[in-house]
Amino acid sequence: MSDHAASAAEQTVLYEKREGKAYITFNRPDKRNALTYAAFDRIMACLDDAQRDDDVRVVVLQGAGGHFCAGHDLAEIGSEYGFDPSGKGRRPSQRARLDFDRRHLQQFRDLLYCSKPTIALVRGYCVGAGLHIVEACDLAIASDAARIGHPEQKAGLAGAAYMTAWNILAAGPKKARELLLIADVLAPQDAIQMGLVNKVVPDDQLESAGEEWANRIARLPRDAIAIGKAAAHVALDSLGMTSQFTHGYVLHALSTNIRYEDDEYNFMKQRRERGVHAASHGREARFGRDGGEPSEGRDA
Repeated sequence: MSDHAASAAEQTVLYEKREGKAYITFNRPDKRNALTYAAFDRIMACLDDAQRDDDVRVVVLQGAGGHFCAGHDLAEIGSEYGFDPSGKGRRPSQRARLDFDRRHLQQFRDLLYCSKPTIALVRGYCVGAGLHIVEACDLAIASDAARIGHPEQKAGLAGAAYMTAWNILAAGPKKARELLLIADVLAPQDAIQMGLVNKVVPDDQLESAGEEWANRIARLPRDAIAIGKAAAHVALDSLGMTSQFTHGYVLHALSTNIRYEDDEYNFMKQRRERGVHAASHGREARFGRDGGEPSEGRDA
C-alpha cells in the first residue's frame, strides 16, 4: 500500500482502545462507509494490534454516521485484478483473480479466527462485504432501522459468496440459498431468523447495548477468553468451516469471469458505460422486488 493510500485509510477506518476494549470504526459516512481495499488492509492492521495487546479483551466494529457498511467501494471492483475500465484491454488472468481473492478472503478468515471476541454494531445499510464482516464476528447487535443482505450476489455471483459455508451453518441450506440466490435485503427481525444477528434494539440504544455486552466480556479472565475462542475455532474446523476459505476464493474468482449473453445484465459493462450509480440501480431494477433495495458500494 502506498503512503498516500495508507494515510487515507487511517482517516476512513478509525481505531481506539479504552478500558479493555478496542473500537474499529468505519468512517466514510458520505459513502455509507463503503470500504476500499486499502481500508480493508487498515482494518486488519487494527485487528492485529488488538490481538497483540494483552489489555484488549474484546473488539467492537461499527460504522460512523447512519450506516454500518455498504460493502466494497464499487468504483474499485475489477481494478484489484488489473481490469481495464475502458474494456479495450485483455481480460484479467485467472492467476491474477485467484491471487487477489485468496489474499482478500484470508482477511475475512482472520476476522473469523480473531483471538479476541468481536462484536458488530449494525445500523442502516449492512450489505455485501459489510455483511461478510458481520458474519465473521462472534456477536452482532442490530438497530431496528438496519437493512441487511447480500444484494451484490445479483451482480453475477448468485451464490459464490466468501462465507457460504457459514451461511449454511447459520441459516440452514434452504435459507442460505435464499439469502444468496434471491438476495433480498432483510429487515432486522428477518436477519435474526437467518442467524445473521443476535438481537435487535431500538436505534438510539445500539451503542449502549454494545457497551453492555463489551463490558461483560471485558470482565472475563484473559485466559478464559483465549481458551473460549480457541475452543470455538476447533469446533468450526471440525464442522468443515476451514474449507470455505479455499472454495470461497476459487469460486469468487471464477464468478468474476463469467460470460454474459446478450439478454443478460452485465454490471461491469453497465458501470463502464453509465457509471456506478446507474449500474447499481439498473441491477436492482432488473433483479429486486421493487427496485428500491440498497446496493453494495459507494453510491448505494
